[in-house]
Amino acid sequence: MLFNILITTTALLVILSFGLGVFSLVRNPKAKVVQLWFLMSMVVTIWSVGYIKTLLATDSANGFLSLRIVYFGAALIPILYFHFVSAFLFLNKKFNYLIYAGYALAFIFLILNTLTDFVIKGAKYLENFGYYEDVTNFGFKLFLAYFLFFAGFSIYLLFSVYRRSDGLRRRQIFYILLASLFGFLGGVSNFVMDLTGGYPYGQLIVWLYPLFITYGIYVDEIKIKIRF
Repeated sequence: MLFNILITTTALLVILSFGLGVFSLVRNPKAKVVQLWFLMSMVVTIWSVGYIKTLLATDSANGFLSLRIVYFGAALIPILYFHFVSAFLFLNKKFNYLIYAGYALAFIFLILNTLTDFVIKGAKYLENFGYYEDVTNFGFKLFLAYFLFFAGFSIYLLFSVYRRSDGLRRRQIFYILLASLFGFLGGVSNFVMDLTGGYPYGQLIVWLYPLFITYGIYVDEIKIKIRF
């Protein structure tokens, strides 16, 4: 039962990430923030498709190949999100050096994750879940540090600016901050599974994040109002 829910919610993430990313780009194709959100959405779509393929793999070889797709997306997600957040908060010039460094690290991990066994060395099978990554100790911890730094710093910047904002800007940041918590707390639960074998329950809520980010970007234009 839980396996079917996991597949369904991840498939929903594929649909929402791709659909809302395209919707945002069509609606406002010249805005840098929207362009970055579109790229982020496409990478998350790739990650989600790889995730589903991994869960449905029939053997470890196919599971490992699917994990390459997962980690292709995982290498790009944190820096694209940080770039998106810094642009949304008008801080991209201030953190320009960090953005360039992040893309350099993303490129390095992109190569290591997809062409070598530095981070993941195979696929393990868990009953009632499917295949998941068999990680290396040192390489995985380096990758985890890269991922958590850019994800955590993005959330910190959002929270810091949120406290100093008001009106529409404060509402926008609130929904994007909420989306960040859904997305990264859910996604990080997969890393916890790699380290402890615990079930990634957080993955069940990740599909909410593209909804809240898109709402945050266009909160002044969308007629449906969300109250908390």
